[in-house]
Amino acid sequence: GLGSDWVISVDVVGSTIYAATDNGLSISTNGGTSFINKTTADGLGNDYVTKVYVDGSNVYASTLANGGGGGLSISTDGGTSFTNKTTANGLGSNWVYSMYVDGSTIYAATDNGLSISTNGGTSFINKTTANGLGSNNVYGVTASGSNIYAATDNGLSISTNSGTSFTNYTTSNGLGDPMVKGVYLKGSNIYAATYGG
Repeated sequence: GLGSDWVISVDVVGSTIYAATDNGLSISTNGGTSFINKTTADGLGNDYVTKVYVDGSNVYASTLANGGGGGLSISTDGGTSFTNKTTANGLGSNWVYSMYVDGSTIYAATDNGLSISTNGGTSFINKTTANGLGSNNVYGVTASGSNIYAATDNGLSISTNSGTSFTNYTTSNGLGDPMVKGVYLKGSNIYAATYGG
């Protein structure tokens, strides 16, 4: 029942599994025995889902504008139906590679900046190289309080003021490669996934 054998991201809540595939968001409520696949027919921006995150009954799916559509799709009913957020809502681009959610604050990593919503996705403000990002191509994001960490194709950009400005870190600061595909926090440790280690 998976939409595709190419699974890009997974989130698990209890016995419910959410699998982001390149052909829909597949949901299993029986521990993976079977899946129901959600697509654009259910409100997803695109069937190419790059990341899924679940918080209670809220399901967030970042999608690519692969052949059209795209954006950040949000479900408030556990994944039954979705509302899609796009550039019309302030996203930098409808190519959304990843997202991070903290309460009503949503961070969307796009190919035209880091888009931030403080109202649950109703509207977004987009941050770009003009705010200090290493690149407008943002592949991953995480946050802790007023600190935001953006993985770009030209370094790891860190904001300590909720995204007002960013400082960019590259190989001169010890990164294995300027191409950073993901970032993860654990306590005071920062883990950056780069093309060079």
